[in-house]
Order: sequence, then C-alpha cells, then structure tokens
Amino acid sequence: MKSIFINSVGVKSGKSLLAWALGLIFEKGGLKVGYFKPVGVQPEVVDGVLTDHDAHLMKNVLKLKDPYHQICPVVLNHDMVFAIFRRKVGGILNEIEESYRKLSVDKEIVIIKGGNSFFDGSIVGANGVTLTKALNTKVLLVDRFISDVTFVDNVRFIKELLGERLQGVIITQVMPEKIDYVGNVVIPFIEGDGIPVYGSIPEDKFLGAISIRKASEVVAGEVICCKDRLEELATNYVIGAMDLELAINYFRRINNKIVITGADRSDLQIAAMETSTKGIILTGGRYPNSVVIGKAEEKGVPIIVVNLDTYSTIERLDKAVVTLDFEDEKKIGRYLELFKENVDINRLKEGFGME
Repeated sequence: MKSIFINSVGVKSGKSLLAWALGLIFEKGGLKVGYFKPVGVQPEVVDGVLTDHDAHLMKNVLKLKDPYHQICPVVLNHDMVFAIFRRKVGGILNEIEESYRKLSVDKEIVIIKGGNSFFDGSIVGANGVTLTKALNTKVLLVDRFISDVTFVDNVRFIKELLGERLQGVIITQVMPEKIDYVGNVVIPFIEGDGIPVYGSIPEDKFLGAISIRKASEVVAGEVICCKDRLEELATNYVIGAMDLELAINYFRRINNKIVITGADRSDLQIAAMETSTKGIILTGGRYPNSVVIGKAEEKGVPIIVVNLDTYSTIERLDKAVVTLDFEDEKKIGRYLELFKENVDINRLKEGFGME
C-alpha cells in the first residue's frame, strides 16, 4: 500500500481539490483508493454519526465503503475541544494510527489530507510533522504562489522540518503574469535543492466561484427577488461603502461579483446593477425600497437581506469559498483539466512509489 499526505503551509492552497482530483485519477486507473482525514475541524452529523465535512464529501464522491469513524477518527467539535481543555482526552495519536491501519488493509493508495497548515492538530498531539512520522508516509506539499521569496521560504522551511519525507511540491494559483517566471526561475531553484516540483497550476477564477444560492445559505439570508437566478456563479465579492462616483468606477472594473452594502445605499445598489453583478447582499436586516427591487427584477439580480454586519458576512463567504461541496462537480471538472495540462502525474506517481 502506498500513501500521499497532502499538506500545505496555509489556507486556500487547494488541498481538497487536489485530493478529489487524485482520487478520481487513481480510481480511473484501476487502483483501490482510500481517503483519510486524521483530524477533522468541520463537524457534521451524517445519519446520526459525527464526522467531518471533507470525510462526508470524499466518502460520497469517491464511493468509499469505509465507515466515517475510520475515514476521520478525530473530530474537533465543541464537546471534544471542551474535553481537551479539561485534559480529559488522551491517546489520540494511537487512535489515529489504528484507524489508518484498518482503513489501509485493502487499499493500493491512500490519500491523506492534512489540516490548514502543518501546525494544525497540535492540540491533540497530531500535527502534520508528527503524523508524517506516525503514519510512515511522505508529503506532497501544495501551496499557492504569493511571491517568489515567500514560496521558497515556505518550501525550504518544510524541507527542514520533514527532511526526506517531503517528496515533492505542486504550486497552485499562479497569476497569469507570473507563469513564465515561476517555470523558468522559481521551479528550477527549488529543484536545485533536490525537491521535485511536479507542476504549477495557474490561477482560475472559476475555482474560487460561489453560487448565489450557496452565498445566501451561508449568510442565512432571505432572497427577496430573482430566485430563478440563484445558480449564477460569482467569482468576486466587494463592499459598497464609498461615494457614488468612486463606486461606479470600482464596480465597472470587477466582473461577476456580489456587492455587499447597506439597505440605505440605494444609489450603490442601482449602480451595481448596471455593471456585471450576480447578486447583492444587504446587511443589517433592512429591506431595500421598491425602486431597487424593481430594478433588480428587471436586471435579474437577486437581492439577499441578512441580519449580519459586513465583517461577519465577508467572514462567512470567505469560509464558504474554500470549502468544497457536493455542488462543486463543475469545479472538479475544471480543476482536472488544469491538473492534466500542468502537472506531471507520471513523475508524481513514480515519486510516491506507484510506478
């Protein structure tokens, strides 16, 4: 049995998309695939069983038969965290190792997904570094490209932590203007340190898109018009809090957006609808006037009223964008296209002993 431990330095790196994609690729190649999430941080109850959101998603999309408690043995819900702080919890690492052993029995490849960073899981003695050793696995580091120095710093730091257990790297979300630079300068430099780079995946706005329906659900909003347009996808969201002239110029520069503003700013709401706007979220629980509703119905722009403030609304949308869901099959289709075009899957398989 072989394994790949997908981990990153920070959030929004694309670990879930990568795990889903690799699972589908290996499955299509005739391999018996397993998925393992040692420590879950997004509690969900499925058929009366406490599990993690990623575990629920992957069990279904990869059609896994393993029980939830084996796929994700530790779930940090409120009760678990409270027990940890009272020092009532122990033996977590042993529990993880045992679940992993049972899950691996009939598998040819197990995809292990880490937390938001290598530090996650330390509260139960199961961070990324500890798990790499305990599960005797090697790491596929996946991280988004922010800048050349930052990326190289991150890779070299992880190499110091893991040594030979860092098997290789995939760079994600490379800005269009940086693609050639990354390929010609950054990747050769990293490989000069003896660290294989299997590919770099360009930034794609669609992968960070959110449907208006999902946006309305995560902010617990009331959709007051254009309910037939909730499947539209937004790739940006902006705050409308400036004067009208600045707002018009701002809105024109950003396509496929959700505008978040107050109900009292009818001028901004109407201005937004004259540009590429997929939805408007009104914070503070107040409703727009009839002129705004009429304009929205004319333009086909859903208006969502929420009781949250602007900061809380943005926070929830941010979390929703980085959380894959069952409705994201179109995203995985696009990601697979990008992956196959930009990642050397044969070299990756060879590196992890699968060839």
